[in-house]
Amino acid sequence: MAQSTAQGMETVTGRPVSGVVSVQAGVRLLGIDALRGLAIVVMALDHAAASVLVSLQAESYGGLTPQLGNWPSWVLGLFTNLASPTFWFLAGVSMTLYAQGRRKKGDSNWDVTQFFLIRAGVLAMLDLTIAWLAWRGGTPYTHVLLSIGVSIALVSLLRLLPTAVLTVVGLIWLVAYQLALPGLTAQLNQGVDYWQALLVYFSYTTFPATEFSILGWGSLIALGCAFGTVVRRPWFQSSRHWVLMGGGLLALFVLLRVWGGFGDLWRYDASLPPYYWLVMNKTPPSLTFLLFNLGLAAWVYALFLARSSWLQVRPFAWLVTLGQVSLFAFVIHLVIYGGLGRLVGLLPVQGPGVVRAVIVWLIGLAILIPLCTWYRSYRRARPNTLLRYL
Repeated sequence: MAQSTAQGMETVTGRPVSGVVSVQAGVRLLGIDALRGLAIVVMALDHAAASVLVSLQAESYGGLTPQLGNWPSWVLGLFTNLASPTFWFLAGVSMTLYAQGRRKKGDSNWDVTQFFLIRAGVLAMLDLTIAWLAWRGGTPYTHVLLSIGVSIALVSLLRLLPTAVLTVVGLIWLVAYQLALPGLTAQLNQGVDYWQALLVYFSYTTFPATEFSILGWGSLIALGCAFGTVVRRPWFQSSRHWVLMGGGLLALFVLLRVWGGFGDLWRYDASLPPYYWLVMNKTPPSLTFLLFNLGLAAWVYALFLARSSWLQVRPFAWLVTLGQVSLFAFVIHLVIYGGLGRLVGLLPVQGPGVVRAVIVWLIGLAILIPLCTWYRSYRRARPNTLLRYL
């Protein structure tokens, strides 16, 4: 992302941007920051629950029918499912926004690509050190950062292609994976090693465990990178248009869900309760899961565009802060919730699991937000240090 301190929905002259004016390169899109911050917040809820050994499952894994908990847990699980597709797609959008800002300041394509390759290495290093040690689970775990880092490295080269070609590559990548997914599931559910899990599937039994496959999720970064080339254009500054886009994604989700064929790894069985219709396969990612959650994310972004003044005041301004330092927020939130989870494990805490999860989540946010606010100011004061990779 561009490091400009200009505010996202204002031009460099300070005048509000209307729905018919392009937002200039180098000017922050606060709505994008806020949406990324929201992804961090809902991800924190999921990890807070995991830290106190509470499941908020509202999704399927490996095409298997899940055993859902009580209704508060799976409703909160639907909320947390917004995080992963949004986080991955915006990682690609941010690549393009950053590249536009740096090119405007005179950096070459190689300078920008070199930045992305170094950042990819930083992501992998953080995942294999701090994030690994902080995670409170039954086995060492490589989180989303390693897979995103490898995907960013790949897309840092693909982005040099014309935007139309990058879009086609991203779509082929997405569709080809969805076509191969039923066969992969039938084969790899019988047994999978770590590298198969990291590249194409998932595993909670390998050493280390891994959930986000590069081929399963990386297409979102490629498509996000292509989308970033148009997100500043006038058409995309209209909240009404984002409502239409979100509606289109959700309509396609409904069609695929009713059909129960392509892009729908876990199919609804009429013998199950009706609310199971909203259960989709998250890992490996079904197209229905991606469409549903990205459609909802588009509607959230429409709200941020329609009420851009909200992003200047709390609590929405906190979302902007988290989104602007998302890598720092991700790593630190794992440390915070890992520590809180261990602390709760030492205390004779009683009560429903969902209540414990929400309380730990809120306590963690009360620690995380001030830390991210401080770090954003600290990094802005040191723009040319290694902190730019964080």
